[in-house]
Amino acid sequence: MKKTIILFLLFSLVHVGILHAAPKIILKLDDLRINKNGSASSVTLDYLKLKGVKAGFGIIANGLDETVLSFLTPYINATNAKGEKLFEFWHHGYDHKNPEFKGTGYDYQKLHFEKADSLFEKRLGIKMRSFGAPFNASDSITIRVLSENPKYKVIMLGSIIPARSTGILNLNQRVNLELSPGVPDSAYFVTNYLASKSKYSNYMIVQAHPPYFKPERLDEFKKVIEFLISEGCEFVLPYEYYKTTIANPEKK
Repeated sequence: MKKTIILFLLFSLVHVGILHAAPKIILKLDDLRINKNGSASSVTLDYLKLKGVKAGFGIIANGLDETVLSFLTPYINATNAKGEKLFEFWHHGYDHKNPEFKGTGYDYQKLHFEKADSLFEKRLGIKMRSFGAPFNASDSITIRVLSENPKYKVIMLGSIIPARSTGILNLNQRVNLELSPGVPDSAYFVTNYLASKSKYSNYMIVQAHPPYFKPERLDEFKKVIEFLISEGCEFVLPYEYYKTTIANPEKK
């Protein structure tokens, strides 16, 4: 009888722990441009590096100049206390036109996607794995273009759910942080987070636009990061999360 009670209590504790487990957080930070060894996203990059918080930054290909490698190298090499990479840099289009990847046809999308991808490899020497369309505007052709480049495994906030045969994961469990692009609001986010916590218990994708943060809005962003840390959330990178899912053939 005593053993049964102990087992019941242990089961209850585990069950409560599962119910209250914090979701993983994928920070989707858009519109990274680099010019003359500087970027409007520098302050956010430096804050997250200091905190040891993982984040994905979307790079706009034609927003890079020849100083991009010099500027980004410290962030590409940045790691947390466990030796894990802090930042993933992902494909955010060639020119960020609206629309660039919706209703623009196969030839146009293919050209823009591959032109940007080639530029990223040439300027940075890294193979990108994740993609997020400008303005989150994509269509079935975008999925086709992605699937034709085997390096890419993730689309964030895609309009179309990729067929499982493509091997592409759509990370779309979004919890809103910004009132409008570049305007994060901590109270707004906490309300949305608490309302979504039971529905999105595995992960949440949180989007923001650091180049447009005014000082007071950067403070709001920092409050959100501190809140998520206090919740016990684990920050993960888009491709890192993909590798834990059944979409990854190595997990099957």
